Amino acid sequence: MQESAPKVTKNIGFITVRYREMHGFFGGYLIVNELARPLEFHCTLPIQPTRAQQILYGNTLNEFVCGEQIARALVTKAKTIPDAILADTLSVLTLRHMHSIPIGFIDTLNEGESDLSRPNSGRTEYRRFKAFGHAMAVIPEYESDCVFFTSLFAQDKPPLDLLEPFGRIEEALLEAHPAIKAA
Repeated sequence: MQESAPKVTKNIGFITVRYREMHGFFGGYLIVNELARPLEFHCTLPIQPTRAQQILYGNTLNEFVCGEQIARALVTKAKTIPDAILADTLSVLTLRHMHSIPIGFIDTLNEGESDLSRPNSGRTEYRRFKAFGHAMAVIPEYESDCVFFTSLFAQDKPPLDLLEPFGRIEEALLEAHPAIKAA
């Protein structure tokens, strides 16, 4: 009997940041395997930027809070290192400046919205592309991530739904923060 080559599994991180004026910014990070089974989940407490931060960071405030504070804290806390991270919030992409893991935005806006908003990004230029039938984007300085994402899975279609985990994260965030749910 001939032994088959070991199957290489891919772990994918899904990260999101939401905003509610009354509470501030809060994020969640879910790492799943190829079967979409959770390996790790982390979330943050809400962060409310100070008035001084709002003035000093200007239109880059959301990128600072979402990418450099929340996303960085979540990824740093995780023990599992994924092959790639997908975000449904553009302002999270600044995390790529601090990590070697490819990070891409995947457009989930057509998948239904809750009353929690996604922070806008102050950046206006992104390298946009299509992968697996989804509109995606990366920061132009990391254009090589486009090639990585389009070749991440050997098949034409990824073995898991690339949008579904974001719904799980949002539900978990609402469960973890009952005050936000009630607002």
